[in-house]
Amino acid sequence: MMGNQISRNVISIVYFLFYVGSAPNLLARNTIVLLFFFFYGLVIAMKSNKKFDAVILIPLLLFAVINFLSILKWGGFSMEFLSNYVGYNLRYLTAYFFLKYVITNFFSFYDRLIYTLALISIPFWLVQLFDVSFFHDYLGFMNLDGDGDQRNRWHFLLYTAYPSWVNDGALRNSGFTSEPSFFGFLLLLWICLRLMRNRIKMDRKIWIVMFVGLTTLSTTYFISLVMVFMFIVLNNRKVIYKILSVLGGIVFLYSFYVLPFGMQKIDMIWNNAKEKELSDYDYLSKGENISRVPNMLIAKDNIVKWPLGHGLNENGLLKTRSGVTIKGSGSFTNNCIYWGVSFFIFFPIVIWRFWYTLKHDLSMASRMLLLVMTCAWLFSSIELKDPLFFMIICIGLMRYVPVSVPVCKNGRVGLAHLRYTDSILDRFRERQLLKSISNRKRIADETL
Repeated sequence: MMGNQISRNVISIVYFLFYVGSAPNLLARNTIVLLFFFFYGLVIAMKSNKKFDAVILIPLLLFAVINFLSILKWGGFSMEFLSNYVGYNLRYLTAYFFLKYVITNFFSFYDRLIYTLALISIPFWLVQLFDVSFFHDYLGFMNLDGDGDQRNRWHFLLYTAYPSWVNDGALRNSGFTSEPSFFGFLLLLWICLRLMRNRIKMDRKIWIVMFVGLTTLSTTYFISLVMVFMFIVLNNRKVIYKILSVLGGIVFLYSFYVLPFGMQKIDMIWNNAKEKELSDYDYLSKGENISRVPNMLIAKDNIVKWPLGHGLNENGLLKTRSGVTIKGSGSFTNNCIYWGVSFFIFFPIVIWRFWYTLKHDLSMASRMLLLVMTCAWLFSSIELKDPLFFMIICIGLMRYVPVSVPVCKNGRVGLAHLRYTDSILDRFRERQLLKSISNRKRIADETL
């Protein structure tokens, strides 16, 4: 049993390194690798005595209808479409299998893994600060970047480095993900989950991860961090927490206002958007990057064109005069285009249920804050097919987190499968501890 659990942990870590954070490596693009993880999760699920949650099929059924109607309306059925559609479903189900059956305790697993990867990123980042071309010059043979990116991104599972001429690449920490904003999102989710487990109290590890997050120089990270401080203020009665949170919020708001990756960046995006004639999409075929403000307008036009959602069918999407399909970038805009109006109904409900599952007694203001913060992550940081996002959706649908804890029964150690909702796990551990103390006391009395 111990050997099986170790192998599961190793495969789970590899799965996260391959696919979480926009999957920048070559192996994540390999169909055989995806099929391996899918069938591994499926086999573990079939061997398990844990019940399959039929509710997680709702998004797949809804998405099937969306894609079917899109094909009927716009045509576009092809082997490429079929491959993308099947791959999307396999990625979603694989994420569910790992959440429910492979990973014993998702919270503990995510807590340990992301904290370790955050610490590992610092020495890599420091090397990058002192010699920005170090990874490209000396470790180029280890590069697993899968994009063929003209920006010469270097990636090897534990770290991603950019050349200095790319968005101040010498200064920003991307961790093991494809870019700093993805890494910032993973760190912020870690902070939020740990706060939930700590009953909204800061600890040493949270401060360390917050500092690591600063090295990403991500605008979304700074905005979300202010929201985290606001969340702490809303949920703590201790004056010291309120003072520290308010001071921290003021510092970050000031930094966000004066630093180049804060308000200056937003102003630049907005001014660029106003200078472009968005009714004429021809400029997009000239190799220009689409800023996020135009992305929202492009998404609006695609949704207005077909409100039911285009699915993975690109036939009905807006195109440039030269025939290039316009989708934009970012998970929020792409989800809006793919899912249509269903996304605006389905997504807020599921995310609301996700945070409620983690802590049911949050105030309405706290829940709204978390919902807004999740939207901010989705807007700039979460990839469309990110398994971590799929896991969040699954938890919101199931309204519990699958947890397995070791128990001792009749002298043998086994696993008890629980449905974690808020503090049930703490209560279970308390009962196990009391039972253990009682047994020890009884044995001691019998010995005497």
